[in-house]
Amino acid sequence: MAYSNQGKSLRLVQQFGPGLEKRIREFLGWRSGRIVFADILGEQYDVQVDSCFPNTQSPQVFVSTTYCNPDKPGHSNENKFQLKVGELMLLKARYPDIRSILVLGGKQDTWMPYVLAAFRYFFDEVVCLWEEDSEACLAEIGKNPSIVSLKHVDVWNQIANEWSNINFSGDPPIDSRLRLDAWEWIHEVGVEGDEPSEISNSIIRRCMGAAYERFKGSKGKSGKEWSNYVNASWDEIWQSRSFFNPGEAVIQMTLEEARVAFLGGLAVDVEVPSMLHTLGGSVYERTKTAEDFILYSRKYDCPVYVQSKSSGGGRDRHGKNIQNRAKEQITRGLIYRTRVDENQQMILQDKDFVWIGLLDGNWGVTEKTPHKYIHMLQMAGYDYLLAADSLVDDLELVEPDNNPLRHIIDELDCLDDKEALKAAWSDWKERRFALRDLLTMAPQIEVSEGEFEVDEEIED
Repeated sequence: MAYSNQGKSLRLVQQFGPGLEKRIREFLGWRSGRIVFADILGEQYDVQVDSCFPNTQSPQVFVSTTYCNPDKPGHSNENKFQLKVGELMLLKARYPDIRSILVLGGKQDTWMPYVLAAFRYFFDEVVCLWEEDSEACLAEIGKNPSIVSLKHVDVWNQIANEWSNINFSGDPPIDSRLRLDAWEWIHEVGVEGDEPSEISNSIIRRCMGAAYERFKGSKGKSGKEWSNYVNASWDEIWQSRSFFNPGEAVIQMTLEEARVAFLGGLAVDVEVPSMLHTLGGSVYERTKTAEDFILYSRKYDCPVYVQSKSSGGGRDRHGKNIQNRAKEQITRGLIYRTRVDENQQMILQDKDFVWIGLLDGNWGVTEKTPHKYIHMLQMAGYDYLLAADSLVDDLELVEPDNNPLRHIIDELDCLDDKEALKAAWSDWKERRFALRDLLTMAPQIEVSEGEFEVDEEIED
């Protein structure tokens, strides 16, 4: 291939991205398409790949392409890391010997150093288009894809075996309207006074009360949901994720009613360990993964992660970004369970935590494969998946006997003393990893104003 002219095109387009996938595909002379990654309960699930060799039916190599444009909203490269590794894991678990190539555009200084390092660890080959030899590297791969060496084959085979033994749900997919119902309620009722205590609905009162306290404590710099509330700025309220979060509110209200100890809370995440911390080196010092709530089960002697997760889609409840949200959880499940040994080999550990997901939105939005995203969450490692609105009746917390989250908490026999929880949580991290870095992690981190997960395409 005479790649010199094509190379000029790649170098020209690599900073801008919209045509990058097409340029790479043309450069290699390969095709794009959808590759099947699972057949479950009569539904066949696939994922779109940017380039594939020799075909999507018997793929031997796939290319994933992305770029970072920090001036464009939704282009967090940390988010891209989770999406791309999730895609990698789906394909590797179905085809452990498939070769994975990641092509990165943009400028080097727009990518966080740890993201670049982690990409190189997970993918078989990473080609950065800002590097001078990138076109020559791609040209050589195009001629002879087998020159790409495989990584972590044992782990991908282990995961494939685990996924083949999952008892996948055949129940109707979760379709919850909690956040939408809460927004419609607040929009219809309007402003109820100058203090959160005057709000008649307990869930809205909890959300706005937390926003009010942050608003006061920051002198108006954060907690802006409160100012949006008193000014009846309902569209701005909908756009928020920090405090107008009924899912997190009903979880916290349930935990308080159950009188169990927990870390985290409404707009307060808990940092949890991941394999990124075991890669070593200063480049990973700023990495963090977090869950909404942490409890500790006496029954299983392990932590319990509770995550509030929306399918997205805005008030229209479309499914544009739901696959990205599911991929993100696939990546979380991987980095929560793996570690790196002294030889930099990835080790898959036994799952030693309980993972509960409280889901809002329509998780069966795809008519042809309605169970796809519920099943992907099961692949990620969730032990329990609940509809967020199953915790409420007429937008108030249900009685304990009717609360499915309460039933799970009671069955897990969670610690009820917060100091005992902190000690058990610290001991578990030390026992699991025996790493100096994990022992110095702050037990809780507050979410900054507007800091929430953003999908690669668009935020709600």
